[in-house]
Amino acid sequence: MESLGVIMLTNSSDEKDRFITIRSLLTLKDSTIGRMNVALVESGNDYKNFYSDLVNHYIAPNEKFNYNKFLNLGFNLVNQEDWLLITNDDVSYHKNWFQEIMSIYCERPDITSFSPSDPLFQMKFYPRLFVGTKDSYLESYKVSESVCGWSILVKMESAKIVFPLDEQFDMYYQDNDYAEVLKINNIRHALSRHSIASHLNTFDVLKTSENKITKMKEDENKFRNKWKIYT
Repeated sequence: MESLGVIMLTNSSDEKDRFITIRSLLTLKDSTIGRMNVALVESGNDYKNFYSDLVNHYIAPNEKFNYNKFLNLGFNLVNQEDWLLITNDDVSYHKNWFQEIMSIYCERPDITSFSPSDPLFQMKFYPRLFVGTKDSYLESYKVSESVCGWSILVKMESAKIVFPLDEQFDMYYQDNDYAEVLKINNIRHALSRHSIASHLNTFDVLKTSENKITKMKEDENKFRNKWKIYT
């Protein structure tokens, strides 16, 4: 039975946030067969005892939030497992999500990075993915369409090539950077159509503010300069 290392970033700023995180951890525990080694990296208030029964490692860095840096901290605690799951704290994992991806991997062991589907998101923005095909997966490096930053499952051998993640991507474009790192290392990625993980804030991509737009533009410039992508 394959073991799973999990890195989940959370922000326990109030009771609602804690409830969402607990729900995500419970759905993950209930839907995954095999050993899990969970690292929860906290960017809000310290609630170590609140999560103690559901996580193996609780990290509360006393520093400004940095998405990739916090993932790197978690990775050092779970990198001895067979697979790595990078997940947001607002994702509900459906029954057999892991087994569905394992069935693809058994058929295509050359694919070692995956994202489960969020039907509400993908059917709204990429409806063609679910029409006119019986394929159980879509091999692609396209961000959001296939590389879904809120939930990425990667074989640990491949994860050790990808990590450590580039810490200049502290908020946005970390999934774009991940996709480019996969490409240059010839690590194949696929979206699994029948592995379901519902992202609670799946439509937050539509919510904007002046600060968010400024930060996204800043991180986009970092990404384009790093990879020399200017079109």
